[in-house]
Amino acid sequence: MNLAAVAIAGLGTLLTTGVLTLDDIYLQGSTLSTFLWLALLFVLSGQLNEMGFMGYVGEELASMLGNVSWPIAYVVLLFLYVVMHYMFVSQSAQVLALLGVFLNVGIKAGVPIHLMGFALLFASSYFSTLTPQDGSQNVIFVASDYLTQGELYRLGLMTTIFCMLVFLFIGTPWILWVGN
Repeated sequence: MNLAAVAIAGLGTLLTTGVLTLDDIYLQGSTLSTFLWLALLFVLSGQLNEMGFMGYVGEELASMLGNVSWPIAYVVLLFLYVVMHYMFVSQSAQVLALLGVFLNVGIKAGVPIHLMGFALLFASSYFSTLTPQDGSQNVIFVASDYLTQGELYRLGLMTTIFCMLVFLFIGTPWILWVGN
């Protein structure tokens, strides 16, 4: 069964039976509406993969990086992997849609497989602070006015850049050393 259809049917059932009312949704304010929007965005990002968009992205990346050295391809792929997270609503959706594509392109470009694999896995976790929808904790921070969206974007960008630099300058040499 399609998970999106089940979720929408469940919400419709709750509204129809009166367990949940539009007033309840209104009283919850932006928190519940944010979760509803996240559900819709999650479905949309999943459709990117099903419609072949990720395969197309992989082919284009492979052709663009075909004539560069593997260290340059490695840095470019890692940077693009993090930046492309803005197209996805969750870490899980991005990992499912992009990790295999980027790993394959990296291997074709000559990046050692263990390095590319670890880089993408680590990048999949340290960008969780990048935007309000990246992690469930971010939605709560913004909805409770603990952080404004602007503060979350600023702090998320700083955290992501820091983590990426630490991984590139410390993690990469370590993984290459341990892998040999």
